[in-house]
Amino acid sequence: MLLEAKTYRWLGHSKSDANVYRTKEEIAEWKGKCPIKRFRKHLEENGVFDSSQLNAIELQAWSDIERAVEFAEQSPYPSIDTIFDDVYA
Repeated sequence: MLLEAKTYRWLGHSKSDANVYRTKEEIAEWKGKCPIKRFRKHLEENGVFDSSQLNAIELQAWSDIERAVEFAEQSPYPSIDTIFDDVYA
């Protein structure tokens, strides 16, 4: 399956970016097109999941993220000779 999500960066490029090059209306318009919210609505409307099932999935995802962050924070830093292993950029 291929899922394409056309989206929009709502915030500036960095914390120092005042984001003055876009109007509030433009940002609000794109927030209304949020692919995550639209896909959730699609799943509910087509009977794939109901709201309680999607809420449970979301809670599990947040729990998984929290565990991953804790693991990363408790893990040792990589050694200098392996720091760039598995980095593809």
